[in-house]
Amino acid sequence: MTYRNKFWILTAFSALLRLLIIGRIGLTGDEAHYWTYTRYPDLSYFDHPPLVAWLIKLFTFAFGNTEFAVRFPAVLIFAAVTYLIYRLTRELFDEKTAFWAVVILNITPVFSFLGGVLTIPDTPLSLFWMLFIYVFYKTVKDNRPSNWYFLGAVLGLALLSKYNAVLLPVSAGLFLLFSKEHRHHLKRMEPYLGLGLAFLIFLPVLIWNLENGFASFGFQFRHGMGKSAPHFSLALLAKCLGAQAGYVSPVTFTVFWLALFFCAFRALRKNDENSLLIFAFSFPTLVIFNFIASFNEILPHWPAMGYLILAPAAADMAINNWHKKWFKFTAVAGGVLGALLCVLVPLQALFKIIPPELLLPKQEAVKLEDGITKAEKIDLTNELYGWRQAGEKIVELQNQHGEPKPFIFTHRHYISSQLSFYIPGMPRVYTLSDRIDAYDFWQRDLGALDGRDGVFVTNDYFYMDPSKVFPFESWDKPVEIDIYRAGRKIRIFWITVGRKFDLKKLPPEYTAAAAGQKQTFMQGVRKIDYRMFWLINRDFDSRIINFAMWNFTKFDTTYEFNSGLVILIVVVGVLLWYTRRDKFLAEFVLFLGIIGIGGIVVHFMKDFFDRMRPLVIFGSRVRVFHELLERGSFPSGHSQIAFSVATYLTSRFKKYWWLFYFGALCMGLSRVYVGSHFPLDVLGGAIVGSATAWIMITLIKID
Repeated sequence: MTYRNKFWILTAFSALLRLLIIGRIGLTGDEAHYWTYTRYPDLSYFDHPPLVAWLIKLFTFAFGNTEFAVRFPAVLIFAAVTYLIYRLTRELFDEKTAFWAVVILNITPVFSFLGGVLTIPDTPLSLFWMLFIYVFYKTVKDNRPSNWYFLGAVLGLALLSKYNAVLLPVSAGLFLLFSKEHRHHLKRMEPYLGLGLAFLIFLPVLIWNLENGFASFGFQFRHGMGKSAPHFSLALLAKCLGAQAGYVSPVTFTVFWLALFFCAFRALRKNDENSLLIFAFSFPTLVIFNFIASFNEILPHWPAMGYLILAPAAADMAINNWHKKWFKFTAVAGGVLGALLCVLVPLQALFKIIPPELLLPKQEAVKLEDGITKAEKIDLTNELYGWRQAGEKIVELQNQHGEPKPFIFTHRHYISSQLSFYIPGMPRVYTLSDRIDAYDFWQRDLGALDGRDGVFVTNDYFYMDPSKVFPFESWDKPVEIDIYRAGRKIRIFWITVGRKFDLKKLPPEYTAAAAGQKQTFMQGVRKIDYRMFWLINRDFDSRIINFAMWNFTKFDTTYEFNSGLVILIVVVGVLLWYTRRDKFLAEFVLFLGIIGIGGIVVHFMKDFFDRMRPLVIFGSRVRVFHELLERGSFPSGHSQIAFSVATYLTSRFKKYWWLFYFGALCMGLSRVYVGSHFPLDVLGGAIVGSATAWIMITLIKID
């Protein structure tokens, strides 16, 4: 049997096993939360970008709101990732190594279970992460410039999956920087245009953040970096590495790190391009997240994408060392351990194969906490049970009241999401929490709840006495729902009915006020525009640049005509005369036409938008050099000319495109530095100039 056939058999068998279990295990809190995204369609969300919601919506629309439908994308995506790993490893090494790389992937819990069964943001991220690496490899190996645009689209989709994808272009840049053979790609325009395409695809997330005060970016930054100044802690780092070893499985974790070091050695000392590729796409992710882990507690699956690409290197190392008895024994033992860890969680969730009291001293195991033994408390699979029973009891209590029926609420967003999925009829569930979460952006107006009765739900994992926080006239006696599994009491739900909610007395931190007011897209853009203006105009200060700007602006404004433009036209004319003399007249007329038509467009746009200059809006706080302008700020005429020239010259002298656009960018930034324009004005001028030049060059062919 060929290794190719073995691969297909393994992949099909692996997918079949997952399909058999995904509909038999209750949703985790994370999965239920991402399913809840689909009930509030938006450009993006507080916790994560929107692609996970789009995936779940697609499959629940096709198969209904079931556990199977929510998790089906994970099974398909894991199979696709497996195929990409196989294809890439086959090209980097050989077919045998490719098969064993897939085996390693299937016995690594963080990929085989977390990524292959649960639909979370890391699920689509893993697909586009591996697709990016594979397409990148083919692009640089086969020298296919047009592939950079497809690569940009893949990067955009990865960014719509999870913000970690921002490390992909970092890794790609690292590879190109250290690869003598492929470094020339850094001078091509296509990679940067691909980045621009990725930015356009990512725009929904940016727009959502602009409208919501950059809440998601801020949350993820604080979540990742912590809320205090970094302070190195060896204990934190060791704890995180230990957790990663558990997620990857200890032996495989060790092999992965050894493979990383071998790749680094072969890449830097032996100029091995394949090893450099693996190193470049694993090292930055692993180092950055573990550096953060040295001063802030992070989740162990965050660096997982750094381990994903190490599977091929680990397989190659295993094959090359298989003749060593100690290595063979260790690898087999590690593989068995990894496989057991992969199946342990689903088996425990389905059949409770390990009595949790075996994991604690006897006296500790039988201790009661909220009426439940401590042993049952540590069995995390118990969290998947009881939601449907609690939901049925909530509906029963609601039906005992007249119209309007009591609204359902809790104080933790994970409880709200799981209740939303499991309560019959899937009604809306509110979260009134003292911390900012996604629900604050979904329930900005709570006016419809004022004066109504409410049903409060909590459990032994997040117990809270609602009468101490939520302002109702009175409270009924709590109803206790005991949940049993295999004849043992594993958890408790408390359901309490409150009478006549008084919204005015609810503490502000329990409302959406803590998340801030939603603003329009243009308000968000204007706020960023102003911040960037102050950063360039006031916060950045250089005596040398001040001297240059003072004299340049004075020269540019001394005469009635634009002296700088005249000099630029003369310089370009001389350049065309010496390089394209046989077509000089046609080229020069086209060049003048590009500048002239772009200038006319800018003139009418200035009159239409009539935006005030920074000096009018901010007064004397603005640093200016000679130009005391008041109106016609948008778009920037200087930027239009600069980018028109850059685009035209790039079409004729492609080798120096970076120099032309760098000069245009410097011109644009100088207009902000001297206080004549806002950054948005410069961007508008750049778009007008580049677009005008590109259209005219395309329409008017000079052979």
